[in-house]
Amino acid sequence: MGLANQAITPGRTTLLEAVNICLQNIGEQPVNSLENQQIVEATMAERTILEFHKEGQTRGWSWNTEQGYEFAKNNATNQITVPANVVSFAPDAYRWAGRFQLRGQRVYDKEKRTYNLEAGITSLEADVVWLLPWDECPEAFNRWVTIRSARVFSDRVLSSDSIFKYTALDEQMALVELQRVEIEQAQPNSLTGGPGLRPFPTYSPGLGLLGRNEGYLRG
Repeated sequence: MGLANQAITPGRTTLLEAVNICLQNIGEQPVNSLENQQIVEATMAERTILEFHKEGQTRGWSWNTEQGYEFAKNNATNQITVPANVVSFAPDAYRWAGRFQLRGQRVYDKEKRTYNLEAGITSLEADVVWLLPWDECPEAFNRWVTIRSARVFSDRVLSSDSIFKYTALDEQMALVELQRVEIEQAQPNSLTGGPGLRPFPTYSPGLGLLGRNEGYLRG
């Protein structure tokens, strides 16, 4: 492979390379740039890749998920607004029981039916999944997205069963590799939750009785 064809970062697949893989899969010539793209197929390929790149991240992986991330309330509005690249927002279910939900970019209080949080709540901790740009995702993930996009792209453009069957096997192998890398990085453990993660909450009779007593007091 010539120097001109190598990625800027060795071992990393660039978005341009991913687009050219999709084009090669339908027998089209590669492009040299994604800027001011006039080739319709290249534009369609890029959109397909970004579509599945976003969809794949919403599953939540060790590298785009954080537990107990704190969001502070804006004292001027009494609201919590989260960044636009948060695709999953889950406050502690054992503490809040689904009371707070993310609607758009604002946290909604289902119990009070308002976006304005009460004075006693100055911040909320939630398990979040972030939507990351292409260059910040692991190579194994980008590789899987590239092959998956190439399969779907060729099917959308050509509707060729032979190409579909050929790339489906590649996609499966890429997913297996991605899952292997994920297990190595996440180090999952059913007892401790893994390094940096919280233990899985187990049943506690004491907390159950406490909740019942609070219910009697409020009732």
